Amino acid sequence: MTVGRRSWNLDTAGWPAGEIELRAYGNGHYLGRFMLTPGPGPVPPLQARLVAVTLADQTGSALDTAGPVRNG
Repeated sequence: MTVGRRSWNLDTAGWPAGEIELRAYGNGHYLGRFMLTPGPGPVPPLQARLVAVTLADQTGSALDTAGPVRNG
């Protein structure tokens, strides 16, 4: 994870303060984001965090293949 411009180790430092932005890209283009607000308790295991990243990646791919939004 990156906080500001530096690397952040969740396993040793825990969650950073505030919201976490998980960006969704499709074909190299930024398409949106998921805003995550950590609750109290331990950091989810690495496998659960990788699932979240995979879902954001699949969302970006789906949005990219959907094409542009048509008005009207």
